[in-house]
Amino acid sequence: MLYCCNPSCPNPFNNEGYRFCQSCGAPILLPLFRNRYRVIRQLGYGGFSRTYEAQDVDRMNDPCVIKQFMPQVQGTAARQKATELFKQEAQRLYELGEHPQIPGLIAYFEQDRRLYLVQEYIDGQNLLQELQQKGHFNPDQIYQILSELLEILQIIHNRNIIHRDIKPENIMRRSRDNQLILIDFGVSKQVKGTTTVGQGTTVGTPGYVPMEQLRGQVYPASDLYSLGVTCLRLLTGCLPSEGGRDDLYDAMEGRWVWRERLPANVSVPRQLAEVLDRLTRDFVRDRYQSAQEVLQVLKQPYPYHYQPIPTQNYQRIVPPITQKYTHSTEKYTHAATPPPPPKVTPKLNSYQKLQDLMKAGKWREADAETSRLMLEIVGSQAGCFSTAQIATFPCRELREINQVWEQASGGRFGFGVQRRIWEQVNQNTTEFAQRVGWCDRQPSDQIYVKDYDQLSFSLKAPQGHLPALSVMAGREWDRTLWLLEHLFLSVEACGL
Repeated sequence: MLYCCNPSCPNPFNNEGYRFCQSCGAPILLPLFRNRYRVIRQLGYGGFSRTYEAQDVDRMNDPCVIKQFMPQVQGTAARQKATELFKQEAQRLYELGEHPQIPGLIAYFEQDRRLYLVQEYIDGQNLLQELQQKGHFNPDQIYQILSELLEILQIIHNRNIIHRDIKPENIMRRSRDNQLILIDFGVSKQVKGTTTVGQGTTVGTPGYVPMEQLRGQVYPASDLYSLGVTCLRLLTGCLPSEGGRDDLYDAMEGRWVWRERLPANVSVPRQLAEVLDRLTRDFVRDRYQSAQEVLQVLKQPYPYHYQPIPTQNYQRIVPPITQKYTHSTEKYTHAATPPPPPKVTPKLNSYQKLQDLMKAGKWREADAETSRLMLEIVGSQAGCFSTAQIATFPCRELREINQVWEQASGGRFGFGVQRRIWEQVNQNTTEFAQRVGWCDRQPSDQIYVKDYDQLSFSLKAPQGHLPALSVMAGREWDRTLWLLEHLFLSVEACGL
């Protein structure tokens, strides 16, 4: 694009091929803006600015974004406020430095009586575009979004900066590495402390901002609320309409009705559901107060309270359990004697290889074959299970695979055996892992988690030792426990 040098021109950027400015008629059009930036195309515009994709000639044609201050407001006071917000965005980007998940500031200047800032160009799509193209997100994707964005928020909140406009459009996925990038700090606000109320003009996007922000007050928990609402909308696919209607929030009862709006094939783990509920509570005092607090919860295998400590050579240490698990939000009732599973004749053409491996005593290969079969049944292309796939695993196939295991092992191995042991230890997955020989308690009262290669693949192994599902090998231990809990609930639901 060509740049018009007329300082009074309302729109100085022109498409290639013109000799005169299409906005003001001036005859001087330059191929480089500020003798440095080659403007390629307009990316978008908002109430305060227009953005353009450009190349920085001084930096080997490195791609960048030029944001031109163009306030669409009336009155001196409103224009001054808009100018303040634009300068503030440049200041925030400068303060946040070179964080890899926040666009870096390249330059900020005034040219021909207009303000401009130049920042790093992010090649990718925002999460709203992903939602529109691919449909609703699954729980594992929501878990990943929370994990990455909370790390970013922890950093900006530690610098007393509140973003104030977190929504799917302001979260981009960078193409080259799939990392999530938080953009648009144009309405971010500096506060004097993590609990100090900041008074100011109401900003943010309806359908994402909390009540206190609508009243001009912001806290770190305000950003956490907006992130929680963003996750609910991506999970359900329900977006606020332009007319103000929002089917995801029940104003009469004052609650988010996201569970009622979930797609039929989506099952949300209880840990994630409780995190989303607390993030989006109406009152600030009822929410998490910091990003670090939420991250600590997400790193814990629900509902046990420990921090996994990474070590070398696949050794993972888990601190001792300090409390027993009691259901607080859901009740599960079980008959005193579970009914026997229905008699199912395995399909020999599907499970013949699995049966042959077990007859030959090749239990490790049988465990790998079980993983392969289950991944094939759920149609996984990633080579691992998601919690949603585990929670909705077809009962018929689960019964058939379980029967092969129980018959070949004389009732020693199988999902049904494992589920009964899990019930005996009050659904404490870590104690279950000790009982079946997947981990050992050390003299220091810490728990040593065995590597997959250290398991025992023979009939001399503890009862319930197999199947261990080889696809879980190498996962973080807390994520493995999370998957196991959903597997056992699925096994229970199938009557095993």
